[in-house]
Amino acid sequence: MEISYDYIKKRKEFGRHPAFSDAEASVMESIASVPGPDPQWTARLATTSQLSCIPQMTEHSVNTERFVQKDQIMFHSEGGWPKEVNSSEFKERERHLRRVENEDSYRNSIKSLVSVAEKVIMQNNTVDMYEEYFTGVIADHSPEPPSAKTLTVFRDPNPVRRSATQISWHPDGPTKLAVSYAVMSFQQMPQDLPVSSYIWDVNNPTVPSLELIPTSPLCSIKYNPKNADYLVGGSYNGLIGFWDIRKGSHPVEKSVVEKSHHDPVYEIHWIQSRSGNECCSVSTDGHILWWDIRKLASGPTDSMLMSNPESETDQFGGTALEYRTDAGATRFLVGTEQGTILNIERKAKKDFDSTKSIRMVYGEETGRHHGPVYSVARNPLNLKFFLSVGDWTTRIWMEDLKSPILVTRYEQSYLTAGCWSPTRPGVFYTSKLNGTLDIWDLFYKHNDPVYTTRVGEASLTSISVQNEGRLVAVGASEGSTTLLEVSPSLYEPQNNEKASIAQMFERENKREKNLEVRATQLKRERKTSKVPAMAAEVLQTEAQAAAAVPDGISPDVERLFNEAIAKAEMSSEREGEAEGEDDNAGEPAQT
Repeated sequence: MEISYDYIKKRKEFGRHPAFSDAEASVMESIASVPGPDPQWTARLATTSQLSCIPQMTEHSVNTERFVQKDQIMFHSEGGWPKEVNSSEFKERERHLRRVENEDSYRNSIKSLVSVAEKVIMQNNTVDMYEEYFTGVIADHSPEPPSAKTLTVFRDPNPVRRSATQISWHPDGPTKLAVSYAVMSFQQMPQDLPVSSYIWDVNNPTVPSLELIPTSPLCSIKYNPKNADYLVGGSYNGLIGFWDIRKGSHPVEKSVVEKSHHDPVYEIHWIQSRSGNECCSVSTDGHILWWDIRKLASGPTDSMLMSNPESETDQFGGTALEYRTDAGATRFLVGTEQGTILNIERKAKKDFDSTKSIRMVYGEETGRHHGPVYSVARNPLNLKFFLSVGDWTTRIWMEDLKSPILVTRYEQSYLTAGCWSPTRPGVFYTSKLNGTLDIWDLFYKHNDPVYTTRVGEASLTSISVQNEGRLVAVGASEGSTTLLEVSPSLYEPQNNEKASIAQMFERENKREKNLEVRATQLKRERKTSKVPAMAAEVLQTEAQAAAAVPDGISPDVERLFNEAIAKAEMSSEREGEAEGEDDNAGEPAQT
């Protein structure tokens, strides 16, 4: 293939016409080689060099600016009035309305709008888009794997890192939640520690909806279930504060130091009363106090020292409190520093008098936690069963038994809080010190949690589930509160779940009762077997003494022997009667 290129230009632009002709080869220049070294020659130095074709990279981080939202409100009293009409005068408004209604443009507009509205109303009456054709059908989510996703994070706006000690949901719906903040370690408490706690709006997580300003950082906080405008909180210095959010950020009533707790108030609850203004609080100072929020300054209305019934000098420090009206308006469950749980009963009488007693100490002999009890919660659908969270385990108890009926596995990290699901009787949540959240489903399996998620790097300190069971709020030691949404399989009731969980609890309850009765029988047998052994020992001793006497056993020796036998029998009978009374006091009504 011939390669050619055509030049298209004028001939005069090519220059002079060349005249080429063929000729023989000829030598134009010849350079002879030099026999010796060239004086200009130098040896090239050898160098080592490295080359890389990989581009050099540097690490950079870019963060967008935080989008801060701000709520603004405009109040429109009664609108659309012209300037010449005084809206506060009824006659002027009526005169203006009659004038507008008599205009032709107004009448024509009404006629055109009525025709459109009639058509829409007829369509709406024809088809009901909200009608349920199949009622009572329960969706089966058993094949669906459990999951949880993070919706938002509420961060403490203060620069000092404080723990989210407790979370309380708004009683009217999943729109707001109150979070208390405090530094629970005394040695790490800075001098300029902020004391504010906040109410957060779920739809606006960047800015708190309201700031609560107590005299000391709040360790516990609770919404009033009957009046959503009322909140009560327990402070680090032992004071109790009452807020009415309609009246601002500062407490309406607060207790005084002389008539309050002397340690941090770890838990506080609203209790049943005619006015709905009474609450109860526990602290590690060993007291449980009952309050009337209308007169907090005058001190508690009632108090009780939580001491061991067998030893008045042995006092219990309260770290957790559980109270439910439907479980008994006079019953309180208190978790203690010693790892036990107290069942306290308070019966009010006339003239502000009451009788208070510790009905039972759970875990006193066996099954107690190896550290403080951080959470106590009754099962919302089986109220006589409750769980406790402490050390590395979660334990499930029954009111009539002193030992737990179920114990979870020992975790690698400490447990910090726990609660039941309000909609499913077999689901409960536990938070751990390593920042993970465990979800247990007893209806599915007992030995492992069905779902575990890592909420953050910081340790978790509190947890609360909204009444619908779909939203879970988890507080951390760095001051953040994470809002999680769980999958429908974790909050929608399953078929026959309530009956199955109740049967499982009753089966474990009977097993523990049988073990307790068997242990009591063995203890009685061991004590009754001591009487013949003691008599034989005395007989052997006296026989040896009689052998030393030549004339046989003397009357004095025989009398001493009979007295020793009688004393041994009497002491054995007394021990048996005392043990029988203790067993009857600890055993349930039906065995």
